[in-house]
Amino acid sequence: YKCSRCSNGYVSDFVNALGHTPKTTTTKATTSKNGSVVTKCSVCGEAISSKTIYYPKSITLSSTSYTYNGNAKKPSVTVKDSKGNKISSGNYTLSYSSGRKNVGKYSVKITFKGNYSGSVTKYFTIKPTATSISSLSAGKKAFTVKWKKKTTQVTGYQVQYSTSSKFKKATTKTISKNSTTSYKKTKLSAKKKYYVRVRTYKTVGKTKYYSSWSSAKAVTTKK
Repeated sequence: YKCSRCSNGYVSDFVNALGHTPKTTTTKATTSKNGSVVTKCSVCGEAISSKTIYYPKSITLSSTSYTYNGNAKKPSVTVKDSKGNKISSGNYTLSYSSGRKNVGKYSVKITFKGNYSGSVTKYFTIKPTATSISSLSAGKKAFTVKWKKKTTQVTGYQVQYSTSSKFKKATTKTISKNSTTSYKKTKLSAKKKYYVRVRTYKTVGKTKYYSSWSSAKAVTTKK
């Protein structure tokens, strides 16, 4: 290399003869701050080159929500720096929480290495299998809804009904037994149209995980 201060513009042979060698210092990028690779003259301190190591600003999982099917889930990870460029997988290791088959919340820990430091933990969930309405019948100021039974990784069900097709101001009834497959709602308005849908849920610890709602069906109560 050529140092203008030490060699006065001469080629690197002159500089090296004086024992002036380049010194490179790497400051690792953290999960929130850029790092750098700076090369300076070891004698006078003149900067010869400088390169920014852009920090990993965006860390995303290929999916953050799965539906239970008995198979272990392992979402892939994409890391991009603060310039939007992809950081290769050689710059970090991945550590997945155990299990990842049953309904619940799981983690992926991304630990950086090389020119990067620090770690970030991302989370994904596995939700229970959804159900569907098998029948919906009208009664006197009432309706009865029946659905398909789901028992694997399912604690119970929720029935939701509303006079709005968009389920505004909806009422939700929780059924705590997964063996129950019907619900009758009484004391409704006569000759009124109601929209009904059902979903499953699974309780893990103190947290309830819900499936997606079934397709809604409509029923008009009798007088």
